[in-house]
Amino acid sequence: MASPLRKRFPRELKNNLGKYLGIFLLMSVTIALTSGFLLAAHSIGVIIDDMPEKYSIEDARFTTAFEATDEQLDAAADAANDAGTGGTDIVRNWSFDADFNHAQGDDGRDRTLRVYQHRTQVDLAAYAGGRVPEAADEVAIDRVFATNNGITIGEEVELFGQRFTVCGIMTTSDNQALFQNNSDFTVNTLTFGVAEVSESGFAALEATGHQPAHTYSARFADRDLTVAQRTDAEKDMMRALSTAGATVDDLTDSSANQGIGYAADDVSGDSTMWSVLLYMIIVIMAFVFVVLTSGTIEEESAIIGTLLASGYRRRELVTHYLALPAAVGIAAAVVGNVTGYTLMSEPMRNLYYGSYSLPPYYATWSWGVFAQTTVLPVATLVGITLLGLLRKMGHTPLEFLRHETSKGGVKRGFALPEHLSFIARFRMRVFLRNLGNFATLFVGIGFASMLLLFSLAILPTMTHYAENLHNNVVAEHMYTLKAPLEVDNAQAEKYAVYSLEYDRGEGSGTETITVYGVPEDSRYWDDLAVGDGHVVFGNGLIDKFRFADGQTVNLYDKYEDETREATYEGDGCTWGTKSDMAVYMSLDDFNRFFGNDAGYFNGYASDQALDLDARYLTSDLTPESMDAIGEQFVGMMDDMIGMLVGLSVFIFLVFMYLLTKSVIDRSARAISYMKVFGYRDSEISRLYVRSITLTVAVSLVVCQPLIIGGLTLLFRAMLLAYNGNIEIYVPMAAIAEVIAIGFATYLAVALLHIRRIKRVPLALALKVQE
Repeated sequence: MASPLRKRFPRELKNNLGKYLGIFLLMSVTIALTSGFLLAAHSIGVIIDDMPEKYSIEDARFTTAFEATDEQLDAAADAANDAGTGGTDIVRNWSFDADFNHAQGDDGRDRTLRVYQHRTQVDLAAYAGGRVPEAADEVAIDRVFATNNGITIGEEVELFGQRFTVCGIMTTSDNQALFQNNSDFTVNTLTFGVAEVSESGFAALEATGHQPAHTYSARFADRDLTVAQRTDAEKDMMRALSTAGATVDDLTDSSANQGIGYAADDVSGDSTMWSVLLYMIIVIMAFVFVVLTSGTIEEESAIIGTLLASGYRRRELVTHYLALPAAVGIAAAVVGNVTGYTLMSEPMRNLYYGSYSLPPYYATWSWGVFAQTTVLPVATLVGITLLGLLRKMGHTPLEFLRHETSKGGVKRGFALPEHLSFIARFRMRVFLRNLGNFATLFVGIGFASMLLLFSLAILPTMTHYAENLHNNVVAEHMYTLKAPLEVDNAQAEKYAVYSLEYDRGEGSGTETITVYGVPEDSRYWDDLAVGDGHVVFGNGLIDKFRFADGQTVNLYDKYEDETREATYEGDGCTWGTKSDMAVYMSLDDFNRFFGNDAGYFNGYASDQALDLDARYLTSDLTPESMDAIGEQFVGMMDDMIGMLVGLSVFIFLVFMYLLTKSVIDRSARAISYMKVFGYRDSEISRLYVRSITLTVAVSLVVCQPLIIGGLTLLFRAMLLAYNGNIEIYVPMAAIAEVIAIGFATYLAVALLHIRRIKRVPLALALKVQE
């Protein structure tokens, strides 16, 4: 026989339509965004996982100062084979970093294309349009770079001043993320790209007099080698190359190659962030359910007491009050997933395909994603709501009949100070009677504020970071050379540079640290106190790793397979911005530190462009090259930020409406009494709504310092495994904007409450309560 309690469902749903509709919308929208993202992320992850074998991605690469001989390469292959690689193929993978101009309309900005000869053995390309270059004047260009620069098939472009016709749009498997330098913090898709030309096209570029980067890619026959085993083999290769007379400028295992691994790491990290966001919202919503259901139980306390006294079991009542929240949760999960899979998957996919050079997309179903976005949210919601109901239902029938079930809020005999006015005491009593609601409201406001402040602060933070990087470049040109080269220019100042690695700990990989040797009286590194053995650390290193005074820092040299020690001496031994991740010493100390010949250098700092032999030039770093980073982040984060701001405002709206509505609902009988006594609707609104308004306003202001502290910790945790140090930068304007948006959202809710107060009937006061 069906329980008579079921007849109450339609009436309860109708009377609380706003409550259930708000929860349904919040949960379904959150699940739609999350499921759409996670499905796209899972599909991209599958595509990336298939790439090493499908596109023959290298296991390692090394760059020599000059072309390696066959004997040197054979020695490297033999050394790797002796290390147990099962066979090693070393393939020439030379490239030019060519000056690029768009012949159809150049805007004057410096752009660079890393141009390879079309590869058929390793690091194969995936073509999204057009075809492989065949003629000497044909070029295929990376899809993301082409999109960001308005390049289409058939157009003419210039490389080193030579005209080429674009014949294809493609992506290369070793440049899934476009990093001009592997130590860069972020991708650069605006001014840096990758291209392929034919064999004759590559020869035409060589004929311009520019020297290619002498890069070689190694691929091991044993595909099951661990990173440690590969690294051991690569070290043996480097020793063999050095013994054979080759000068190795760079060695990078595929696991440390950001062009290969960065996209996968980013997608994985973002997937975790979205999952955490989903569960945080679900848990907060579950507590909202508990608060609202608790209010319903208090309102219907006499009815529940009567039912219990009449023979109904607590299990039946718990099931009854759990049914609607569970039904709403299941419906929201179903609608959210359907919407996410059909409408949101493509926009979420485009967030990554707009930034990363990946092969053509195809969707892959995942039961794990389905469980994350359907089973677990509903189970979490039902579980927390059930615990709240069991706790609330632990009273006797007599306690329910006497309305003695509320343990929170203010006790009936609680005395407020007599010197306070009636209005002040009334508002304080409203606050104390609804303390649980307001505590949950504070958590909800804090969470929505954190999401909103993160959205509003990310661009200023990245712009501030880009400005710091700009300032870290101390001269208009910082040239790095393959070997010492004397020049005659008064502006040119010699320096030395080398890269070491620092173990971040906690399984977070290694940080690339640049070590500079500079003149003691440098005109470019102002106020840098080096010499007499002093080592100066960049402020970014100290801020990120919190080195203690007198701490010895172990820096690993992967080319020489040895650890070098530098001591942080404390105050006075830091320099630069909080994005400066370098270590500085005098040029003489540098050469002693690395065992170089006296007078060794491999770079020039100059405010004037220098005429250097291209055969010796490795790179030319300028302040302007750093500016593209800020623009890159604006482009990458624009769509995401708009989505997060919209979601934050929506969370504000729903949480404020649900929890403040509960305050009005619990006070409905008191509001009716006040109307009987002659209070006007406007007077009642001032008593109740202003109490809520004050709580919301205080919550918005008080939670901001907590949020900034939380964001700082969150940033540190999120970015620990990435090169570089980003200082969280929250402008006062962003904080003011969060408070303004939050309060404006509340004002919209307050208008609904004023309308609801007007609709409370006088007849409610005449109903028998006991």
